[in-house]
Amino acid sequence: MKLFQIYLFAFAAAAVGLVYILTPTFFFSDDDIDLPVYSKTSAREIASQLQDKGVIHWKEPFLALAKLTRADRHLKAGLYRLNAQMSLWDVLTTLSKGKSAVLVLKIPEGYTTEQIAETLDKINPGSEADFLKAAQNPETLKSLGIVGPTAEGFLFPETYRVPLGANCDEVVDLMIRQFWDVVGPDFESRCRAVGLTPYKAVILASIVEKEAHDADERPIIAGVLYNRLHMKRALQVNATLNYILETKHAWLTTNQIKNTDSPYNTYKYRGLPPTPICNPGAASLEAVLEPANVPYLYYVAAGDGSHLFATTFAEHQKNIRQALKVRRAQRAQGQTAE
Repeated sequence: MKLFQIYLFAFAAAAVGLVYILTPTFFFSDDDIDLPVYSKTSAREIASQLQDKGVIHWKEPFLALAKLTRADRHLKAGLYRLNAQMSLWDVLTTLSKGKSAVLVLKIPEGYTTEQIAETLDKINPGSEADFLKAAQNPETLKSLGIVGPTAEGFLFPETYRVPLGANCDEVVDLMIRQFWDVVGPDFESRCRAVGLTPYKAVILASIVEKEAHDADERPIIAGVLYNRLHMKRALQVNATLNYILETKHAWLTTNQIKNTDSPYNTYKYRGLPPTPICNPGAASLEAVLEPANVPYLYYVAAGDGSHLFATTFAEHQKNIRQALKVRRAQRAQGQTAE
């Protein structure tokens, strides 16, 4: 009899738990709550936020269910629209599978703010101007630790899930907070260790992002740029000038270099450009924080996605001639590799 009672109690407890997990709680508020989730946010941190915002009422069952289903390993970055009437299962499924009514915004490494705005506009027509305005909001920039005039450089490349109806200020806020989440709390101290402010480190990382096509070359290119900065030589980087040109060019002409008077023209002006020129990914940021110790002062695109590096100007000229030969051969074959 006692054994039967134990089984009955266990069955009843399991049934109650299952009902709690699966049943929507219609008697709670149906007010929507937007919850930002970043790539490094733990399940425990998310549970605490859900409890604080009133979406769930006890975090322990959420954590237990997340661990039991292994969903705690698959929580996806994004801005999720939730409410207290959702069942525990619905909340967890939304966060682990991105199943809310969302726009999927995929931002590749190296995109500029304008390119991100254009991408968002394709999936949410009419949002381009609002996004660009939000990326220049002084209050947002100040509150999130950005000293530049726009969020350029800090809109972290990632695949985001954004609720339908979310405003552009929320999207920009999400992307900037994702940047800070990825670089970690020691970012400023690591920047200072290589002689840069965090903002200047992001500027340099954005240049590395645009210049390096081969992942293995990122620390080397960062090392070259550091060498030129330390020697107070002009960086002479095409990517910075291309940032302000309407038509982008793999190889700039002499006239473009001579006739473009802009601080982004790093052939004319020494030092870094005034702002980042794109939004770099984690690899380029890491390359700036851990640059390769190399003797090189020059590099040129080889034509196959890699670069030829040189210590002296004479070596650099030889590399340029070799790269031009490859480029002419590619043009003759109708290829457009850089």
